Amino acid sequence: MLSMVVPLVVVGMCLYYLMFTVTAEQIGIPEYIAYNLFPVIKKINFILLMGVPPLFLVLMLWGIILSHRFAGPLERLEKELHKIAKEEDYKHRIKLRRHDDMKPIAESINNLLDKIEGRKHEHHRQTGNSK
Repeated sequence: MLSMVVPLVVVGMCLYYLMFTVTAEQIGIPEYIAYNLFPVIKKINFILLMGVPPLFLVLMLWGIILSHRFAGPLERLEKELHKIAKEEDYKHRIKLRRHDDMKPIAESINNLLDKIEGRKHEHHRQTGNSK
């Protein structure tokens, strides 16, 4: 999140500086135009000060929500797969929350585990082994 926000803020500040400072100095705005321009700049500053922080908070919250729905389930999926592989427990099923974005992948893995477990039982039945 920080790697996205820092460059955005730096570029925004550079563009702001370019628009209001360098442009005014370079074209040599006469005093009567500057007199009318400064209230506009103050209004723009006010709008930016009032609008950017709430927008920033909303975007940060949205980023946290999205990462919670994607990164958390991905980490859980990885832990569950390691557990299944380590213990060779093919009866274990991966359970994720209803709205997690990784739910279809977990369901596919569970279907695969069902097939593996079914083949394992079939093999034991054919060989006469019971577990």
